[in-house]
Amino acid sequence: MKTRITISILLTAISLGLVAQSVTISPNKASAGQTFAVTISGKNTAFLTGVNTIDFVYNSAITSDVIFTNQNVLNDSVITGTVTIASGVAYPKNFQLRISNTINPPINIGGGISIINTDTIIPRLNFGHLGSINQGGYSTLIIRGINTHFGTAKNNTVKICKYGIESKSIAVSNFKVVENRITNEMSLSLDVYVDLKAKIGPYSIIVENEIDGKMTSDTVFTVMNPFPMSIINIEHKYAKRNEEKEIYIVGASNTKFKSNPPTILFVKNNVISKDVEITNMTIQSDVNAIAWLKVKPTAEMGKYNIAYFYPSDLDTMYLTNYFSILAATGTNEIAENTTKIFPNPAKNLLNIESKNNVISVHIFDLMGKEIMNKISEKTTQNLQLDLTQIEIPKGIYFIKVQSMESLVTQKIIIE
Repeated sequence: MKTRITISILLTAISLGLVAQSVTISPNKASAGQTFAVTISGKNTAFLTGVNTIDFVYNSAITSDVIFTNQNVLNDSVITGTVTIASGVAYPKNFQLRISNTINPPINIGGGISIINTDTIIPRLNFGHLGSINQGGYSTLIIRGINTHFGTAKNNTVKICKYGIESKSIAVSNFKVVENRITNEMSLSLDVYVDLKAKIGPYSIIVENEIDGKMTSDTVFTVMNPFPMSIINIEHKYAKRNEEKEIYIVGASNTKFKSNPPTILFVKNNVISKDVEITNMTIQSDVNAIAWLKVKPTAEMGKYNIAYFYPSDLDTMYLTNYFSILAATGTNEIAENTTKIFPNPAKNLLNIESKNNVISVHIFDLMGKEIMNKISEKTTQNLQLDLTQIEIPKGIYFIKVQSMESLVTQKIIIE
């Protein structure tokens, strides 16, 4: 009796091995750098009964250019998962699918994954910039796609993101799939609602479904503050190391200095400086304030961005390359080796050449009265003054040239 049972089991195993197996994968076309969901369908494959190993083969060897992950066995005939194509894979190219488990021997399926031209198969989003939406406002967003399956996918999801993180201050509703009756293309339609506390600036979008995978599009729309509280001017625009001085802050018409005094920071090379700080601030009105600025001796010289924000705003605003830190008083007061002023005497033109960027030029008469002052609006090491336009009378004067590293004072004669 034992012998008969053994033979019966053996014959059953042989008969199972002789049953033809067939396997298909869908979708079976891809492009370099693509990651997408796939379904593997089999016949007589015993997916659920055995432990499965799934690879892709090129030139008779298992390749790392195509990777299968996230294996999910639904039953003996269906496996779902994710396929990732390496970014450097060129088209056209075909990778065999190799699948085996602890019951069935490995089999190679020639119709595995074919690498073809991106434009023919890669699903991607296709719509222009929506424009801007105000904080507290809303708009309807139409999402179109190329090679997408919005109509046949079971679960389209949409996320509105800022810096790659889903925003909790922007809500979507009335989500539906719509058809263009002329082109028969399927699109997604949804209403976008922007909270009053949403951060201003550009937003991206992520659309995902089980067929197309994850698709992204940058700068779909921009959130705007309809009543921005912004600083439009700060006087003065430069200070010296080891100096304390008053600066005057002017805000736009919508600022509310009295109820929302701004926090002001000085930023150099994207780093907040600990050597330049506001020590006190007196609010004069909703649009005017006086602040006391302290510059430490160790402050790095050069141009600074001024970053500011209000308690009611979640985004930081900037005055770019607005403020400059110069050498301390008494340092390099005379630096003829770094700054040249010529000709002297001068008649029509006066040239200034410096090894450092020039900040300002002042001309005084012998009584100390300021005759001319010029603030450099752009970064330059060379200036030329047209004395005929300034209309300075002939005589003897003092000229002071303030650069990033020095303050030069020189007597000049104008003929």
